[in-house]
Amino acid sequence: MVQSSLRNNPLVAALLGMVVTGLGHLYLRRWLRAVGWLGVTIVTSVLFIPESTISAINSGTLGDPISILPIVLISAASALDAYLIAKSKLQTDGARAANTVGPTGDDESPACPACGKPFDPELGFCHWCTTEFEVVNVTELERPDENHSNRR
Repeated sequence: MVQSSLRNNPLVAALLGMVVTGLGHLYLRRWLRAVGWLGVTIVTSVLFIPESTISAINSGTLGDPISILPIVLISAASALDAYLIAKSKLQTDGARAANTVGPTGDDESPACPACGKPFDPELGFCHWCTTEFEVVNVTELERPDENHSNRR
């Protein structure tokens, strides 16, 4: 059974960003960016939203929906930004995970065929999943002709 984590999910970040401006960034732990988007929303509402629209919203009615268009656009931009950040972070984490599984160079340990995690070949088993391996002497692998001639 594969467990999926909701951490850094682009859709969740975008949905939270649409609910409250900056909430998607808080979900992604981008604190300053969340405060920045909230600040932009407040400054825009003070500068571009008429007082009559603010009083109409406070009373529960909205006469002209076009008057709140700047806030809607900022909220959409914030949600899009949170989505793109989460998507890029997910791609970089996936690429980083793909590069760490298995042998990537001569200096690194080989990967266990059972669990895929790196193990120490000198142990004779994988310390992650306890799969046992046949221990092969390195000198036998280097000179196969001499080993066969000695056995005859």
